[in-house]
Amino acid sequence: MSARGKLSKEEVALAFLIGLGLLLMILAGGIGATLGDNANEALYGMLFILGLVTFLAGVGLWLAFARPWEQFDDINVPKDSGHHGGH
Repeated sequence: MSARGKLSKEEVALAFLIGLGLLLMILAGGIGATLGDNANEALYGMLFILGLVTFLAGVGLWLAFARPWEQFDDINVPKDSGHHGGH
């Protein structure tokens, strides 16, 4: 487990939203490349743009919600290793 702990329900939902955007962009590119000249360029272009907007909305909402620039580890403070006392 990470030092930060588990993700909140909101962070999980935003991760799914970002993943959906990536999936839509990959599908649009893959189908468009596979069909080649037979592809409906407008349809797959709109699908790609929808995926891009979904991805950027998810990232923007995550930045607004999580504010990662406020939470960071101080590398000068060692993490407790669990071993106490001298050897």
